[in-house]
Amino acid sequence: MTRWFTTAVVLLGFLSVAFERPASAQGVIWKLPEDGTWVRYEGTYKQIETRASSGQADLEIEWIQHLTIKSVGKQEAEYEGKMVPCRWLEIKIQTGKKSEAGINPGPVGQTIYKVLLPEHRVVGKLEDEETIPVSYLSIVKGFRKEGAKEVEQLKGSVLQIYPKIALIRHYTTLEKDGDAENLDLTTGAVTAQKWKGKHEAENLENHTIQEAELWRSDDTPYGLAQWSVKITMERKNDKEPRSSFKQVCQTLVEMKQLETGTDAKSELESQ
Repeated sequence: MTRWFTTAVVLLGFLSVAFERPASAQGVIWKLPEDGTWVRYEGTYKQIETRASSGQADLEIEWIQHLTIKSVGKQEAEYEGKMVPCRWLEIKIQTGKKSEAGINPGPVGQTIYKVLLPEHRVVGKLEDEETIPVSYLSIVKGFRKEGAKEVEQLKGSVLQIYPKIALIRHYTTLEKDGDAENLDLTTGAVTAQKWKGKHEAENLENHTIQEAELWRSDDTPYGLAQWSVKITMERKNDKEPRSSFKQVCQTLVEMKQLETGTDAKSELESQ
């Protein structure tokens, strides 16, 4: 498990460096609920290595993934020269195999972020009313704990969601797909609007296609009921023509709201 988890982290890091602008998607948080509210998403994270060129069958590895978002405190803080209401959010990502406790992330499969963000910056869309999610999550300050490492302070004023927290990014196209529909979740039925997003990018050696389906719902604590993402990566030699691109791997993610509650407690000491 460790080898393939490391491979996935390296791949996602490459995608982030090669194709991302400094600010990435924050589409998992579209609104803020009452303080103390938490939500846990569960799903599958699959990586497929294409090996047709070597005459071998494709190699697949699949993990279970949990993403937990909690509101763990409110306070006034200075943001852009003004004192404004802010919220402490804690986001925990666990990727691993099923266990009696639910999931076993191992020594490298868990990360916790704790960030203080201005409440007015969580709007779920651009401030000019365009129907595109805000492409970053503004923060006053923040902290991160990866695996067994010590807690470290985050640099800068932005928390980037893609790719380490969730594979939801800013999409070149993002459009409504049909009318609002009813979704039956383990937490109950919700009404959700499906959105489809796509982003494509390439350089001389790499070509990626990122496609997503997002179910946006005000009946869920943070505004998102479920999502699916497919990332297809192709490669070629930098001297070869564009027609020589061949698929080398795919990453597939399916996530759905699993549990919610109103008794959130921080897992990191107050900073």
